[in-house]
Amino acid sequence: MEYITTSFSSYISQIDFSNLLHKCLICGIVLIGVMIGLKITFGVVDRIFDGEKAGLEARDARRIITLNNVTKTAARASIWTLAGLIILGQFINVGSLLAVAGVGTLAIGFGAQGIVEDVMSGFVIVFENQFSVGDYVIIDETHYGIVEAIGIRTTSVREFNGGLFIIHNGKIDRLINYSKGHIKAIVDVGIAYEENIAKVTELLEELCDDLHKNHEELFKTRPEVQGVTRLDPSAVNIRVVCDEDASTKFMAENILRQRIKEVFQEKGVEIPYNKSVIYTHESIKDAGIKKEVEAKHGN
Repeated sequence: MEYITTSFSSYISQIDFSNLLHKCLICGIVLIGVMIGLKITFGVVDRIFDGEKAGLEARDARRIITLNNVTKTAARASIWTLAGLIILGQFINVGSLLAVAGVGTLAIGFGAQGIVEDVMSGFVIVFENQFSVGDYVIIDETHYGIVEAIGIRTTSVREFNGGLFIIHNGKIDRLINYSKGHIKAIVDVGIAYEENIAKVTELLEELCDDLHKNHEELFKTRPEVQGVTRLDPSAVNIRVVCDEDASTKFMAENILRQRIKEVFQEKGVEIPYNKSVIYTHESIKDAGIKKEVEAKHGN
């Protein structure tokens, strides 16, 4: 380490400031070249990875956008690194400096293992298409939301409570991707045991037809009534499902619940809810007297 420090100090002391105006002019040209190069590179990348092409499915568009972002990040880092070396080369011997830096890299290599792991994992995630920007994912069974960005080192997930969860790519061990294919929007609705199941099923079928017809942008396929899925102590549960994208799942479920409540209220279908019945001494006494009167009248 002492050798590395001494070597860097000696190179810094050898910085050449002669012909400073000429060197500054070259540096300015390099910076202008960087701006032009970035603009041209980004334009080419946008043409190659265009997520707004007509006819693309939502999943393909998200993957193309992810590749677009990652390619731009790698190109930006490469161009700026090259420009930095050219600018440094105007003042010091870059070849010798890189040789010293190589020795330093070996010295700190073990400390940078985490960074290397994150970068490699980031490339694996992108090129194996494990998930893309816009996908609905669950990470480590505790963090769930929409992928907002995939970087070289980290991935950002916007959770549904508004928080931005940032995790190192190398730390992603267990991940569930709900955007691989269609995701199920599921609504369970409970009805009273006294209700006619066939009648309620018919009402739900009509509701599904109406939603598919009037909300085609949300319900691309017709919702399906699966029938009775559970018998609870106070309710018969009927399930309605439909295929959705991750971005429309919750909106579809909300509209389904709202329309079911409106139709049930309109048609007089009872949705069970917790009730409390309080008996007082007077009410019990009155009920007993009423029964006696009804019994005598019946006789």
